[in-house]
Amino acid sequence: MTRNSRHQFIKRLDQHRLLYLLSWLIPAATVLIYFMIQKTFPFGNNTLLTTDLGQEYIDFYSYYRRVLLGHPNQFFYTFSSSLGGPMLGTWSYYLLSPFNLIMLLTPGKWLPAGVWLITIIKLGLCGLTMSYYLTHRKNRLDNTLVLGLAVAYALCGYNTAYQLNIMWLDGVYLLPLLLHALELLAEKQRWRPYFVVLAFSLFTNYYIGYMLCVFSLLYFAYLLAIKQPFRQKIGVNIIAFARGSIAAGLINAWLLIPTYFELQSTKATYNAAKIHWNLEYNPLKLLPKLVSGGYSFDQMSSGQANIFTGSLILLLAILFFLTKKISPRQKIAAALITIFLIYSFFLEPLDLLWHGGQFPVWYPSRFSFIFSAWLIVLASDVLAVHVDLKLWQLGVLGSLLIAWCAYILLNEHNYDFLTKTNTSVSIVFGIVSFFLLIFYYSPQRSRVLMTIMLVVMVSDSVANYRASLDQIAYTNQSEYWNYTGLVTNTVEKISAKSLVGTRVEKTFNRTNDDPMQFGYAGGAHFNSMQNPIIGHFYDKIGQAAGDNFVTYKYGTEVTDSLLGFKTWLDRDTNDDLLPALPDLDAGLTITSWRPDVQNYSLTQQDGAISIRENKNALNLVFAADQAILKTKLTTSQPILNQEKIVNNLVSGQSYQTLFRAVTLDQPKLINAKSTALNPDSTYTKTDQNLPASISFTFTPTTNDSYYLSLGSSVDSDQIDITVNNEKVPIDENFRDTILLNVAHRDIGKTIKIQINLKKPSVWLQALSLYQLDQSAVNQKFQTLKKGNATIKQMSGATVTGTVNLKKDQVMMTTIPYNQGWQLTVDGKSQPLKKVLKTFLGAKLSRGKHQFKLTYRPVGWTTGWLITLATILLMLTTFTLEQHKRQKQRKHHK
Repeated sequence: MTRNSRHQFIKRLDQHRLLYLLSWLIPAATVLIYFMIQKTFPFGNNTLLTTDLGQEYIDFYSYYRRVLLGHPNQFFYTFSSSLGGPMLGTWSYYLLSPFNLIMLLTPGKWLPAGVWLITIIKLGLCGLTMSYYLTHRKNRLDNTLVLGLAVAYALCGYNTAYQLNIMWLDGVYLLPLLLHALELLAEKQRWRPYFVVLAFSLFTNYYIGYMLCVFSLLYFAYLLAIKQPFRQKIGVNIIAFARGSIAAGLINAWLLIPTYFELQSTKATYNAAKIHWNLEYNPLKLLPKLVSGGYSFDQMSSGQANIFTGSLILLLAILFFLTKKISPRQKIAAALITIFLIYSFFLEPLDLLWHGGQFPVWYPSRFSFIFSAWLIVLASDVLAVHVDLKLWQLGVLGSLLIAWCAYILLNEHNYDFLTKTNTSVSIVFGIVSFFLLIFYYSPQRSRVLMTIMLVVMVSDSVANYRASLDQIAYTNQSEYWNYTGLVTNTVEKISAKSLVGTRVEKTFNRTNDDPMQFGYAGGAHFNSMQNPIIGHFYDKIGQAAGDNFVTYKYGTEVTDSLLGFKTWLDRDTNDDLLPALPDLDAGLTITSWRPDVQNYSLTQQDGAISIRENKNALNLVFAADQAILKTKLTTSQPILNQEKIVNNLVSGQSYQTLFRAVTLDQPKLINAKSTALNPDSTYTKTDQNLPASISFTFTPTTNDSYYLSLGSSVDSDQIDITVNNEKVPIDENFRDTILLNVAHRDIGKTIKIQINLKKPSVWLQALSLYQLDQSAVNQKFQTLKKGNATIKQMSGATVTGTVNLKKDQVMMTTIPYNQGWQLTVDGKSQPLKKVLKTFLGAKLSRGKHQFKLTYRPVGWTTGWLITLATILLMLTTFTLEQHKRQKQRKHHK
């Protein structure tokens, strides 16, 4: 290499380094500066926490820290997940990004700041990898244009809208590397870079990794279709592609196989049973998503695909199909992919294909970043050729631009995010981009022009980022940390010994993942990997549950004791006891109306939080009558089901009712009329413009607890409920009848239940009142407690102890059934049974037994064997290939 050529090489290297730095820095600085202006902690009292990031992921990150910093035994399984649940699927979906390690450095109140830092890094990486890809394409672009395209990708509509789903962003920054690897494969048959990128994407997030697999197939087919000559090495290419794809899956078998089996019992149970060739919405609704700021809170739950990539890039992508400089074969292949991607946004079967056979719950079109990347690929191709613009081409582009502007202006009132400012900004960018495109393809192209194009692409992207996020509300730092810090201190005061073999619950919460945040065995959980058998059991006993959550807000003293909720954190209603900290009501507001919890013994008072002990609570493992093995529960009968379970657990006793129905007096109706005389009736407003209410009164004849049943036809959108003028929260969705504790220790006191109608007509389904027989409950559970196992260890995936069984008794647990559990009794393996379609149980001989329950994910061993075999095979193949090359070199010498 001559001195001049070396100088040129170093100069190009320095230019590329500067390009890569700016490609990372501009998007990263945008995220940093935007949230600094929003006074995000530590620069103020705001955070990035919103929707699922604030209600789910942040609690998972607390669990993540706990596992890596001292509790590795909770990696496979944790009792903080509802009543207990497997966690490998949660790791493979939410927690395996290597950047999550940063959160080990951000404890406590700094955890939201750690999330912010990771978001900055990942969005910056999206720009960096896109610039790397574009600079390594066959058709090279000026670095100025590369920078503009890279920033547009990093700040595209998908990243802007879905940056809160931080675990998806790894796939976004990996996509450009995947495109580069596929082009290497198609040109040089080098499959290993493709294998590495695809394998890493499947590791960081199997869900987005699956989407990259789908697009890899599409893009590889596209590369083969445009290859010149067409049939050159096509067989070799296909074999190389298959080799890399299969190897990427097999090397992740240790993770993917157990995750697959976990999905079969959780998320995959909600897959669409039938596929309909329906349009999910009018495709024209995608046009407003091209506007700057085309996002809002409603768009999160039920909007259209986030496809904003910038006006200039969109016009260039359209020009790709109009110019003769691109071969007809390439245009046809590109058109097929473009049509496929666009139809995937609204055609049901294609939507299901991208999302693994399941309609997204919130966050639609989770693959739309691929469309933005595809637009950039098309734009870069057309930028790399000199197009002699014809009048008809300008006419087509201009007509499409005018039609788009007209549609936006005419339909501005139909979309909440189409503000006049955002619409005007987008129209200006569209017009400016149109003229920049004309100047770019003029005979005299200047450096200043490309700089202006860079400024337009960056400004368009930054404007969209700001306008979109301005429409989203975020959790304050004080809402998160003041509550979290307070409850953490209280949980630390609970005796560790008392927590072994039992569970903890609260009458207040910030999220359903509070148990994950604080590390105790609880009864609530929010997770797309939620085990449905727990939700179905909760339905039967009067609790709220959904497809991806369970919450223990509507318990009774019976279910508290049955499920082992021994320790209770109860919020004192006296606000004077609260510390002088802002936003505590974000978590300390009472969400579970449970006066009966005060029946439990007070063990400690920690400011506004009382720590109570339920002396009837069973351990998670206990001896029970074998009749429980044949017990079947009934839909919409929580009282009957609770009685049936308890009676069938107790050996040698006759059936005893635990609840007694109480007759409600005729209701007092204000501006309402009913269709029947019984309380379970449909009530209709007489005057739709006036408030309407139904009031029931009763006087307890004992100090026992009283519970009001309420069917699933009502929720907080239809009614409000007050008990003696105090509001009873029923804000959760529920699928079956729930039980509300309306009285406790109120003998002789008049109790007024008032139901305020919020709709013109409401059916108060299953409205009935029941009195608990406290003495019968105490007697039953004191008998059951005699069979409590002595639990020595309860650490995630291992539960050990001793249990003493009498004649006709079985070992019963309230640990959710999973095929990954293995039982060893007195050193010998024993089969497990599914009891109540929910829990682990085992038939053992009478007498005292040492037991050990061990959890390992189904497919864990098989997966590792496949992974290790794949690694060994690849190392052997690589060694043989190297040896072959060395022989060839010697032969040529």
